[in-house]
Amino acid sequence: MRKTFCFGGSCVAKRMSERAPMADGCVFCDIARRAPTSTTALLYSDDKVVAFRDINPSAFRHYLVIPIDHIPTVNSLRKTKDDHQLVSHMVKVGKDLLNQDAPNSEEHRFGFHQPPFNSVDHLHLHCLALPFMPSWRQVKYTPLGPLGGFIEAEKILERIKPEAEVYS
Repeated sequence: MRKTFCFGGSCVAKRMSERAPMADGCVFCDIARRAPTSTTALLYSDDKVVAFRDINPSAFRHYLVIPIDHIPTVNSLRKTKDDHQLVSHMVKVGKDLLNQDAPNSEEHRFGFHQPPFNSVDHLHLHCLALPFMPSWRQVKYTPLGPLGGFIEAEKILERIKPEAEVYS
């Protein structure tokens, strides 16, 4: 079976808000569900997320944390308690891994590529222990203002923070 990377939403999600436990042909879904054809070594796994090394690292350490359920992109996240907790958990897992594996790096950076700059339509958090290697790769992890590009995890958490419930 040929694996695809689900570029531009053409593979699985017809609508950006569409979610599923897994998507056929999505390479990250195969990793998350530990498909027999996946050879990716997991650095961390629990019932919500898995983490592994990026196959084309851009920094001294470069890990990806992905949800087990198929969520296409950051644009699919909503202002809900569940989404906020999921992204918070993804960041915590990434921070724990980098603190363990690269505690003396110059800087740690956590974030997501926004469409159309994402390479795989399965939500994935980039966890980077700098320096960038080679240094020009930092361009891929720079916010591009209204054009999108890379968005820091903290900005996503602010965007999807659920509004406080009002009780009367």
